[in-house]
Amino acid sequence: MIGDLQRRKASHYFDLIDEDDNGFIEAHDFELRAERMADARSITDEDARATLRDRVMTWWDHLCTIADFDDDDRVTREEWETYWESIQAGVDEGGDGDNKTLRSLKRAARGTFRAIRKGDGAITEDEFAEWLAAWGVEESETAFNRLDRNDTGALTEPNLIEAVKEFYLSNDPDAPGNALYGRLPS
Repeated sequence: MIGDLQRRKASHYFDLIDEDDNGFIEAHDFELRAERMADARSITDEDARATLRDRVMTWWDHLCTIADFDDDDRVTREEWETYWESIQAGVDEGGDGDNKTLRSLKRAARGTFRAIRKGDGAITEDEFAEWLAAWGVEESETAFNRLDRNDTGALTEPNLIEAVKEFYLSNDPDAPGNALYGRLPS
């Protein structure tokens, strides 16, 4: 069972993904997200835009496979909450070890890491700001500073993996990962 903070994070994330605000997460939301991300990064080359779009649509394909329980090619808010509960249940069943659910979260975090950074190495504050701008989130500096656990001025892949795990699993209001997609609504 997920806690109140996790429910708030799930709702916040659903609202961010539901790009067209129609109450469902659908492929079209991811197409719009890809366009916003390309615009936020000032990508004008059509091949580069297509590559980004393909990455984003792979994310949709994965999400649709695991969260669209009635196979209607869209995720309702109820399916989304059930998906979040299944993540918690999968982790609870596996204990603290490296179970299938944790491996899936880590894989998602690594994919997110690759989507955010432009080059090699760690994610810069500017790259993270562009990422959040594509989500319509403006307070990137605060979020970045919370996620930069070692005050290095960059986010490493392990930083992002930990943030994703906290975002999905933690009910600790002080967990840095809560800031992954900006400030949570009250």
